[in-house]
Amino acid sequence: MLRRSFQIGFTLLGILCIAKGAYIPAKAALAQVLMERAWDKTQAAYDITGQPALPWASMDARPAARLHLPNQDSHIVLSEDSGQALAFGPALMSGADLSPEKMIAIAAHKNTQFQSLKTIKTGEIIKLETPASDMTTYRVESFDIIDSRTSGLPAQGPDTLALVTCYPFNQLSFNGPMRYVVYARKVI
Repeated sequence: MLRRSFQIGFTLLGILCIAKGAYIPAKAALAQVLMERAWDKTQAAYDITGQPALPWASMDARPAARLHLPNQDSHIVLSEDSGQALAFGPALMSGADLSPEKMIAIAAHKNTQFQSLKTIKTGEIIKLETPASDMTTYRVESFDIIDSRTSGLPAQGPDTLALVTCYPFNQLSFNGPMRYVVYARKVI
């Protein structure tokens, strides 16, 4: 009887662990569907109102851009990098915007939208689309690993796109201090 109880208990614990592991990627995938709809509404209304649409009522960020990565992944970039926003997709980092006078910095989790950054190579093309359907092309130039406890993201100039995620990729930990940064320069 006791052995049977342990078997049931460990089976339920295993199911719980698997469900918890699948929760974040599943939530990110569903959120991308809702954000795609909000992106379509934002683009449709851009010339009329200029106001981005909310993906859902309680969301604290709006679609700001669409990021096209070399592996054919496309992600809606959110306007705020709050904890809620980053749980659902890439976001403009605090203080960043899409103005051409500044470096554009976008952050996302290493185990969802930015998992492909570990295989990106120098020379590959990244595209960033605005709600006005303007497409800017960037070429990957360099990579960096920084410690967020001792340094911030170094400014690279106005024609630079920086993609930031947690590092190292193969660790299961979250919110560690190390960041992997991909720098891409605007193709003129």
